[in-house]
This record gives sequence, structure tokens and C-alpha cells, in this order.
Amino acid sequence: MATNLFRPKNPARPQATVPAIKSPVALRRNLLCSGHMSLSFRLIPIPMRPLLILPGAVFLSSCMLGPEPGSPEVTIPASFRGDTAPHGNSFGDRSWRKVFSDTSLRSLISRALKNNPDLVAATYRIEEARALAEVSRSNWFPSVDGNAGASANYASRNSAPVNKRHSDSYNLTGLLSWELDLWGGIARDNQAARARLLQAEYQRDAVQTSLVAAVVTAYIDLQNLDERLAIARRTAESRRGSLDLVTARRDGGVSSDLEVGQANALQSQAQVLIPTTERAITEKENELRALLGEYPGSIARSGSLDRLDASFRISAGLPSSLMARRPDITAADYAYQAATADIGVAEALRFPSLSLTGQGGLASRDLGKLFEGGSAAFSIGPQLTGPIFDAGRGTARVKAAQARAGVALTDYQKAVQQAFRGRAECLPEDR
Repeated sequence: MATNLFRPKNPARPQATVPAIKSPVALRRNLLCSGHMSLSFRLIPIPMRPLLILPGAVFLSSCMLGPEPGSPEVTIPASFRGDTAPHGNSFGDRSWRKVFSDTSLRSLISRALKNNPDLVAATYRIEEARALAEVSRSNWFPSVDGNAGASANYASRNSAPVNKRHSDSYNLTGLLSWELDLWGGIARDNQAARARLLQAEYQRDAVQTSLVAAVVTAYIDLQNLDERLAIARRTAESRRGSLDLVTARRDGGVSSDLEVGQANALQSQAQVLIPTTERAITEKENELRALLGEYPGSIARSGSLDRLDASFRISAGLPSSLMARRPDITAADYAYQAATADIGVAEALRFPSLSLTGQGGLASRDLGKLFEGGSAAFSIGPQLTGPIFDAGRGTARVKAAQARAGVALTDYQKAVQQAFRGRAECLPEDR
């Protein structure tokens, strides 16, 4: 609902009793045709009579075109597929600081949340959306500009008397422009801007959630590679000892050359795993450093996988709560609401717009008299502008907005389905 900026805070109570009129059309006809209305119109100064259109504009400003933005309706299952555990606290309700006790992992997550480029970019997108919301909000208010100028005019000899060919003019004026929200276009634009701001905030939360998961996964993979490297080194050392033993037995005539060859092959296989695993560790460290927003390098780690807190293996929670916890779903929700509000903006552009324009200030042909009382001048009045022929541009604009809303709805449904699919795939691992 558009804000009525012309309604006084404490309107005076009418002295006369006005009969109740049910029809708005009859009410307007009664006001316009009554003798009191005619008398009050004659008392209004002629220069101010163009402003009489404003009360009607304010009355129309309560009209808002387009559908009302709201969360899309989707049907979700009553439970997750394969979930037989009783519903308790969800992992999504816990902070990563309470889940992971490894000090090195905590340090890595903190560095990633501070320096990751994707997260930094998402934060800047929030600032952009907040600024655009301020731009949209400013459309509720009039804009006032200032203008100062001086000009010297020279007329041709054949177009002006000889003594009036040269004239100077000086002005110092203020310009007023105020568009009234007749059809709710400004209100819808504010709704869309607000929804996009919330969308940006939840998108940042989604990036943060994915980032924490990526850092934890990479760190666990790195710990696994450390364990594999240790096993490969122990295996290579053990098989080197076996090779030495078999070689000594062959030299003593106990073992054959075939047994020595087999032991040598096993030792070579174990030895090859060491550089392969070391290369995988280097690649994983570089991957993790990229998540941290840092250049390639080594990663400090403490302890082993046994130090990671495994207490997060708890209930998945109710399906209805999944939609409230997932920031990507909430972001898709607000994207749909913004696209829905854009339909109202496009609808409003098809109808006439009403603006209150005016200017006032000082104007004089003599610079020394510019600030005297006789230099004051002003003009004010409404301006109605509307499309007459646009070759279907307005209709096409509405159809495009409706199509974007359809895309946003599809993206929301896809986000919900992907969330349920991901949760269902994780359930066998949680048991």
C-alpha cells in the first residue's frame, strides 16, 4: 500500500453531518456537484487551482498493480527418504565452532571466512543491493535541484530596434520534481529492492555455509592423505626389509631368484605410492589455500582424524525445518518475491504518470537587482504523461517480467528438490 504523503497528521473533524454514501462514485459526484465544493473552488487563487488535481492523485495512489509478492507454495514430503531415526536437534542448528575442536581446522575456517574471494564478493553484493534499495526508497520523495545562470543576448539588426539589440539576464532558481505513485509502481519497486537485499544477504550466508563445508572437507581429505602417506612409507619400509631378507635367503641357498623378484616388485609398488601421495597432498594443500584466498603453500595441521568431533551425527530434523535452515532456499524465495514485484513495476509503466513540477527563484536583467523583491518568480503545477502508442512495448515488458518470475519460481523449486536430494543421500552415512 502506497504511503499517503498528503494526508495531515491530525485532520480536523467536519462540523456538518455528511450522510453516508456507499458508492465511491456517488461520493465523488456529491463532492464535485455540491454548492460547498463550488464555493470553495472559487475561493482558491487562480495560480493554485492546477493543484486541485493532487487530492485525486492521492486517492488513486492507493491502487497497486501486479500480484502481491509472497513465498511460493511447494509440496514437500512428510519425511526424508531413508530416515528412520527419531527427530531431534539438527546438524544445521549447530555452529561449526561447536562441531569441530581441531584448533588448526578452526584457524583455517576463520581465515577462509575473512579472505575467501567468493565470500568477499558476496559481501560487496549486499552493499550494492543495500545502496540500490536506498535509491528505490528515494523515489518516494521530491527531488530539488538548483540552477544559476547568466546570459548575454545579441539580436540581429533586422529583428530588433537599434537601442535594444543587446540584453543580459541573470537567474538563480530551484527546480522541484515529485512523481506521485498513482499505480503503485514506486511501491512495487521498493518491494523488489528490499527482496533483492534480503536475497543478497542469504546468498552470502549460502556461500559461507558452502565455504565452511569445503574447508572442512579439504582438511579431512588432507588428513586422510597424511594417513595414506604414513601407511605407504611403513609399507615400503616393511617390504624393503622383506626384500633384504629374501635376498639373504637366496644367497644362502634357501630362496630362489623368483622369490627375490616377487619381493622386489612388491617393494617397488609400495615405493611408487609415496611420491604419488605426496603429489596429491601438495595439490590438496593448494586447493585449501585457494579456499583461504591465499597463494599456494603448505597447510599446518594438528593431530589426526581421531581429533575431529564426530558428535554431529544426529537427526536430520523435520523436512519443514530444512527449508527454513537452508539459506540457498531462502535466497531463491526472495528472488521470486523480487521478480513478482517487478511485474507490478512493469504494469505501472503502461499507465499515465503524474508529477508535480515547479521552479522558483530570482530572475533579473540587471545583476545588481537580482536580489531585490521584484526579481522573485515561481511556477508550479501537475504534469500528466502517458503512453499513447508504444508498438506493444508496455505489454512485452509485462510479459518479460512474468517470464522472469516463472524462472525464479522454477529456480526455487529446483533449490528445494536439490536440498531434499542432498539430505537423502547423506542419511545412509549418518546412520
